[in-house]
Amino acid sequence: MAMEGNQGGVAPHMDWDEVAATSHVVAATSALLLGAAVVLRKKGTQPHRLVGAAYVVTLVVVDSAALSVHHEATFGVFHVLAIVSLTTVAVGVVPLLMGRRSPEVFAMHAYCMVWTYAGLVAAGCGQLAASAVEDSSRAVLGAIACVLLVAALLITWRVPPALRGVLG
Repeated sequence: MAMEGNQGGVAPHMDWDEVAATSHVVAATSALLLGAAVVLRKKGTQPHRLVGAAYVVTLVVVDSAALSVHHEATFGVFHVLAIVSLTTVAVGVVPLLMGRRSPEVFAMHAYCMVWTYAGLVAAGCGQLAASAVEDSSRAVLGAIACVLLVAALLITWRVPPALRGVLG
């Protein structure tokens, strides 16, 4: 945070990149916690809908902030993940917001939303790899790929029974 002109109690100046980066970290942490609550709790209930709505809002903030942060004017893997995430959120939520309620819509919602959470965890692990490894491009891609592979196995194993439990 730049302290330019901080005379007589005037608030310190933050530039846009700092605001975006701070928003991104705060929203990502919130989304990880909210998403875990959604994934681990009973589906289709009022708490599921409320916590899920909060998760969607925080995820949109995470992705928007990620798209706003450019290091060295590059468009990288994290920007691609943010676009994929925003698209997946839209596919998973918009039909429900439009009042569509069919088994196919609920299945699409379940798969899309769990994949947004997998992507969030993958991006977080990729970010950790980027800060831990000096020449990090392979480490970032490796971390993201590993998380998404494990997620694919878990989603294939856990989502169908959860859908059967909700849809009957």
